Amino acid sequence: MWSAHIPKRAVYTAAFGATSAVGVPYAVRKTLESPHVCLDCSFADITVCKAKGVLEGNHFSEGLGEKIEESVDAIKRMKNTPPSAIDVVWRSGWRQRVSPLTGQTYYVRRGSFESPVASLLPSEAKDASMWEFRGSCPDDWEMKSHHGEDLLLPESTVWLGVPALDMIVDFFVKRVNAASPRVSKDSSTSSGQAILILPDFGGDFCKRTLPLAELVVADLPGTPVILLEMPLRGSRKPPQYRGAVLPAVQDMMHMGCAIIEESRSLCQWLRQRGFDGLTVSGISMGGHMATLTACCSNDVSRLCLLMPSHSAEANWTDGGVMGMNRSISADLLKPYLHEATHVETYPSCKAKLSILVAARDDGYVPLWSSMLLREFLEKARIPVDWRVIRGGHVEGFLGHQLDFARAVVDATLAE
Repeated sequence: MWSAHIPKRAVYTAAFGATSAVGVPYAVRKTLESPHVCLDCSFADITVCKAKGVLEGNHFSEGLGEKIEESVDAIKRMKNTPPSAIDVVWRSGWRQRVSPLTGQTYYVRRGSFESPVASLLPSEAKDASMWEFRGSCPDDWEMKSHHGEDLLLPESTVWLGVPALDMIVDFFVKRVNAASPRVSKDSSTSSGQAILILPDFGGDFCKRTLPLAELVVADLPGTPVILLEMPLRGSRKPPQYRGAVLPAVQDMMHMGCAIIEESRSLCQWLRQRGFDGLTVSGISMGGHMATLTACCSNDVSRLCLLMPSHSAEANWTDGGVMGMNRSISADLLKPYLHEATHVETYPSCKAKLSILVAARDDGYVPLWSSMLLREFLEKARIPVDWRVIRGGHVEGFLGHQLDFARAVVDATLAE
């Protein structure tokens, strides 16, 4: 067959591109009620977002929430106070796994610490969950490899929550992003470097950052890579929450405040343990939160932002497809999103350099929003390595994990 001579990655990428090229019909643009929706927005993004809304329901069905002003006050305090001290407790010992993406062995353990804003969160979410990855055998492997609790990290990535479909998607992602053997770059890194990767909005158990961690530790085996779980997700999700739906706006405000507070406290904890070359990265909302973490912390050296927005307004009220799945008016929601999430309402970013990867046809994070974030960083005199991938948000998660991993490695190795 003629297709046998075409690289598999090219075939899969072409399939994604064909889906993205369909664009957004006029009816969808009217539904989103925004002039900012790009006609080139990925049809896959529209389809996945709307399907989630049909299956799980809309966000914010309970309105703003009774504790919305408490959320606003907590975010204002965060912008003007130093990070809180934390005490990380390792819940599991080291576990050894083989990555289906790289074929290489890696080591992982689970830890937790009390969230600095535990008083804002439900009881199930008061403790932050984190996983540390290493590409080489840790020094304490023999001593701490079998004790403790369960790892709580899926062997395979959970994409849609439907096992049969997840198996198909997971197989697809592994084929598209399978890495050829590479020479380790770890000889070029400092022993004082570490990487913190923040999750996307719906990232239960760090399900969509797990492939990224596996790829990064294959290139940097001696560098700790830490995944932080989003509050109200995975091991931190209250039983009454359905899927990724947030009942009230205050829940999203609590989530954002908590992930920033936990991230900057974790950055401080790492620096106190000798990791003074810290790269903070994240995908989608995680990239946005990584930026705000660097605005509220002096401990972030480098940023690697993957499909990030400049403000949650872009996702929910100013053209992003998440606007299809909300039960509250844009006029009521927008002021809260602006105050809580717009980069210009935060202190100046303190990172030394950044890499920003945007998706050309992104429906969740319109390209113009990532461009505004780039302008913000440049105004703060932070060098920006600007990269654009083809396709939309869904294609980014499924087909560009290798590009994301290269960006994280490049940021970590940059001088």
